[in-house]
Amino acid sequence: MSEIAAALPDVNAGGGAAERPLLCVDGVHGLGSKDETVATLGCDFLISGTHKWLFGPRGTGIVWGRREAWDAIGPTIPPFAAEHFGAWAAGASPSGTDPGASNTPGGYHSFEHRWAVAEAFRFHLDIGKAAVAKRTSDQATQLKDGLADVGGVEVVTPADPGLSAGIVCVSTGAVAPADAVGALIDRQIAASVTPYRESYLRFGPSIVTAPDEVDAVVDAMRELY
Repeated sequence: MSEIAAALPDVNAGGGAAERPLLCVDGVHGLGSKDETVATLGCDFLISGTHKWLFGPRGTGIVWGRREAWDAIGPTIPPFAAEHFGAWAAGASPSGTDPGASNTPGGYHSFEHRWAVAEAFRFHLDIGKAAVAKRTSDQATQLKDGLADVGGVEVVTPADPGLSAGIVCVSTGAVAPADAVGALIDRQIAASVTPYRESYLRFGPSIVTAPDEVDAVVDAMRELY
């Protein structure tokens, strides 16, 4: 990602602000599993759910943007901020407002979930991002290495930790991934199916799993295949 960001100044050379492309990152499987910051990514916007690797409440997420980048976009759903209500009631545009608040859709939300997200961030920061990333990467590598020796299973996630994060996807050959999920549930192992055109069996070792549990997954897959 940082390489893409580093190439943008040359891409943007000679163009005006209106022609400048924005680097927007879907970080849903990076936030809470990689030791990165928005500074190291070099992106204009980072969008991510906070219920996955960060382990916040379901249905929560964030949009982070560089202050200069917010000028290129506009809100599509009115927020609940008082300054916006007053401006639109008067037929004017609100001014001098915080871009985050201005681009947060209005409506009555599950505020207790949003407030709890702060605790999820704090929990990860107390552990340390580098430690979280290492724990996640180590177990993902352990799982990929173990599954690579299981006959009838093909690991499709890159072995290189630099090209993958915590998710480990495998092809189960003639066995439908959904059937594999059911067989694993019977063994007290939670897995899922990728919701894309190519369906794979998907695992997610993380800071709430342990190396012996990873070994148990490999053993269960050997029994099944």
